[in-house]
Order: sequence, then C-alpha cells, then structure tokens
Amino acid sequence: MSSRSIKRYGRIVVGGASVLAVVALGACDYSPDGDQDALAIVGSDTTQDVMNAVVGNYNAATSYNDDPNVAGDDRDILRNVLSVQSSPLNVPADEHCGSITYHTPPSGGEVASPNGSGAGRDALKASVNAGDGCIDIARSSGAPRAIGTDLASFEYYAFALDAVGWSSASTLAPANLTLAQVQGIYNCTFTNWNQVGGGNGAIQRYWPQAGSGTRSFAQSDLLNGFDPTTVSSGSCPAVILTQENSGELIDTNNHEQTAIVPYSGANWVAQARGSAPDQRHGQEVGDLNGANIVRTDDGQFELAAQDSEFPTAPVAESNVKLVDSTPDYPGVRFVFNVVDNTSASYTSAKRYVGFDNADGGATSPLCSGGAGTAASIESLGFGRLTQTVNSHNLANSFCRLYVPV
Repeated sequence: MSSRSIKRYGRIVVGGASVLAVVALGACDYSPDGDQDALAIVGSDTTQDVMNAVVGNYNAATSYNDDPNVAGDDRDILRNVLSVQSSPLNVPADEHCGSITYHTPPSGGEVASPNGSGAGRDALKASVNAGDGCIDIARSSGAPRAIGTDLASFEYYAFALDAVGWSSASTLAPANLTLAQVQGIYNCTFTNWNQVGGGNGAIQRYWPQAGSGTRSFAQSDLLNGFDPTTVSSGSCPAVILTQENSGELIDTNNHEQTAIVPYSGANWVAQARGSAPDQRHGQEVGDLNGANIVRTDDGQFELAAQDSEFPTAPVAESNVKLVDSTPDYPGVRFVFNVVDNTSASYTSAKRYVGFDNADGGATSPLCSGGAGTAASIESLGFGRLTQTVNSHNLANSFCRLYVPV
C-alpha cells in the first residue's frame, strides 16, 4: 500500500437477496396491521450491503420472529433489492401490490431495480403517488431533498455515519489534495497530477452514475454544487460515468494511472475487510485537507470515526452539514432509510427501520442496536451514531429523524 493511502491514527439479502419474516419487534411496540406485508427495500448502492446484514440479523432473531400477537401467516416479508440486481429477485404479492420480479437488465415481465439513492427515492415517490404500495423503504446515502422532488410525507431515518473522499489507483497521485484542488480537478482547472503536487501525467475524471446518492452528495458537499459533467476540453476529457464505489470500470479502461473518483469511506473499508465484495481494483482513498476518512487501527481497516480514543478524527456527526452548515471537515454524511407516512405499509416499514421521535418513543432494533444490527453497521464499515438526545432524536435512540423542507 502506498504512503498516500491510509493514515494510522494510533492504537440486508444474502447473495443478492435476504428474506425476512418478522413481526412486531420486542424493542418496538408498533401495532401490526394484521396483514402480511411484502416490503420492498430499494435504492442506494452504498448501503445495500449493510441492509442485507440487518435483514439477515432480523431473520435469525427468533425472539422477534415469534411475536405471539401475530399469526404465522401474517408475518411480514422483506426483500432487499440490490441497486444492480444481476439475478432476478421476486417480491411476492401482498394486499397492496402484485408480485414483482426485479432484474438488471430486465427480461420479459421483469422490472429494472432502482440504481442509486435518487432512483430509490423516486421509486418510493412514484409508488406513493400511485397508491400501489409496491415500494416501501428507500435506501439513501443522500440527505432530504426539497419538497417537490421529495414528498412532504417522507421520513428520513439516519442510522449511521459515512464520508466521501477522493480515490485513485495512480502512483502519480499525491498523498494529499486540498478541497480546492479536488474542485479544480473536477472543473478542469487542473488536468495533470503535477499541478496538484503529484507526478507528471494526465488526469481522467470519473463520476458516479446518474441517480447515485454519492454523486449528488459529492457534487453538493465537495464541489460546492458544481456539476463536472458540464465541462470538458482538449486537455480535460469529459467525465466517465461509473457505478459508485467501484474501481472496476477504471481497471477495465486501463485508466489506473489517470483516474480520480469519489468513494465512500465505509464501502472502501468493508471491501478492504472482505465484509463486502471487493470492487476497489487498486483504488486507495487519499488525504483531503490533511486528513483521511479511513485509517488502520491494530491492523484493522476502519472508518476514521471520532471517539474518545481518536478525538480529532474527521468522521463526526458535528461535521455533517445537516448538523453544522460550516463543518470543520468536508464530506461527512448520514446514511438513511426513507419511508413515507402515507404509504400503505408505513407501520410495518417504520417498525424495521425507524422510531417514534418522542420521549420514550418506540424504537426499531436498527435504531436501538438490537438484533445484532450494531455489529452489522460496524462490520460493514460505517460509524455508529450516539444516543445524544436532540430534536431529531427525542427517543434516545441510535438514529436521527429528518424530513424534507
């Protein structure tokens, strides 16, 4: 591993789809609706692996599966639809929606899975507007959008921390880039690594696919709103779109020495650990403004989350723009599950991924750390939230509630 890659600071569908048969959960007393709901979870590539694990944990927790208040035939079924669903995945029919098979690319009678946070939220919105109850939960690595793009009835439940930085496999790339240099690369001010402290070689900009939450977040929080797809020149080739959090296309295109791409720190860590499929293809996360969003601790890769042992680490809730509009370190974000409070299966969906934002409010295992969910969040590279009580967490949970404005 090169010297620019990692700083040392000291010291849920299995194999494509998980099925969950769960009822009213022990730590969360939402009343079940008495009917079996088939809940479809779609959207973000960034959080699909951690939600696979969460779904698997629920499925294995028989104490939650055997709720005496609901008959066996009335237990809900969860399907976690991957952003790129390479093998067909069926979401069975319930009283709200007919059977749907998701597949990328779709064959006859199949439906393409929503690829990315924006696509997932748009699919939830379309389902709510149609009143069909076919999409129940949207995975999102992007924050609430304005009302109009989002529905006012959306509820965003943040369950972990992540951060987005720059990544490259190039030996010409420097160890550190300032935020201004990253912006300069993507707006074509800098077109050679030697202009930003690296070796002599052209830079090729890569950018996540349309609908990606990492793409929209990198544009808003790292590039100050600038869209790099709108500019190119003879010395600055057009951006190449790629599946987010993957170096596969860069490798295929033989651009290892030229490419730069945004990357989720949590996904990089999970891929480095082997707790998620390794799609890095040599990508290493570089320092940004003198710090790195990933680190090694006792030989273990982890997100550089701020805690008592690492009080100056960059990944902290205080650096999320939803919390502080002028954070000390750029690129830190929440990751969310999104539900709609007018949807047909709202009660069931909230029971698995949300909480009641009130003193003593009912809390799902995902928001209480139960059913092995805390360990899954950490093993998939994300940073856990604290139980700090504020207006977004009156229930003393490990989640936060935000809504579109």
